[in-house]
Amino acid sequence: MCLLSIALLGAVASGCSGSSSGAPDSSSPGTSTTTSTPPDDLDSPSPGCSTTETTYPPGTTLGSIEASGSRSFRVHVPPGYIADRPTPVILMLHGGGGSGEQFQTRSSRMDLIADREGFVTVYPDGTGMLATWNGGLCCGRAVQDGVDDVAFMSALLDHLEGELCIDRRRVFATGMSNGAIMSHRLACELSERIAAIAPVAGTIGVTDCQPARRVPVMQIQGTDDRHVPWEGGVGCGPSGASFISVPDTMEGWRTRNGCDASSTEVFTEGNGRCMAHGGCEAPVVLCSIEGGGHSWPGGDPKANVVNCPGDGAQSQTFSASEAAWRFFAENPLP
Repeated sequence: MCLLSIALLGAVASGCSGSSSGAPDSSSPGTSTTTSTPPDDLDSPSPGCSTTETTYPPGTTLGSIEASGSRSFRVHVPPGYIADRPTPVILMLHGGGGSGEQFQTRSSRMDLIADREGFVTVYPDGTGMLATWNGGLCCGRAVQDGVDDVAFMSALLDHLEGELCIDRRRVFATGMSNGAIMSHRLACELSERIAAIAPVAGTIGVTDCQPARRVPVMQIQGTDDRHVPWEGGVGCGPSGASFISVPDTMEGWRTRNGCDASSTEVFTEGNGRCMAHGGCEAPVVLCSIEGGGHSWPGGDPKANVVNCPGDGAQSQTFSASEAAWRFFAENPLP
């Protein structure tokens, strides 16, 4: 693993994960009102496709950029990466109290799929002592301080496109808990760069979501999650946040994506059942994990231990990472 620190000059300015974080504080937080500024030509190669040397060789590299303060992240490049072949990217957003390192090495198991399928995974770090994201209504100091995490993600994508050969039509976002909430916000405010999202154990936290286009959404949620309750309201976690319900989250995306009220089962796996709305201009899918709690289904159990009375079990029969990748592979930017 390499260690890298890069200053990106001129950059655009809770739930629980069961792991502590050493993520840095944001030194100059802004407000998260960013709108998407897409590349001029999504079909043209990203600048990194013409580089002869990359700062991100196959394997995992640590990096940082300046985006309203120093922001850190981890980049995992698959062994079969070809320097002039456009490659998909998944932004992997950890939960509050977690870190990019925890989400990568002790939770999601997404890199196993990345190495098999040939896409890049990126694990940014949240801000503050509890490493939270400003997802709108949640979570922690990131919300209180108005940290502009949308601008950070946009600057991070600019940086990656300059260093790697990125397929700009296949940039996706997923996350756990507070990271899931943040992925919803990216779909709302960075929709011309984020092709699709697959939030896990976290509902939308933006009350005025107006994406520039219709965004494919796959929500993965345990029916017995006590941190982000299915029916909404205050969860059992320390944040004291009140969450939007799963039904209201899905109804919002159903309306935005022009779906009708019908739904059809698209696949089942173990205790997971995925239902898709009909008549959509962009897919809206809900994968309910029966009896599932506040955890990453199919992930590393050691990283998903939560101390919450009545919280459901972590599924080991449904893989959130596999389901997310299948959904992403079918839904590039139009």
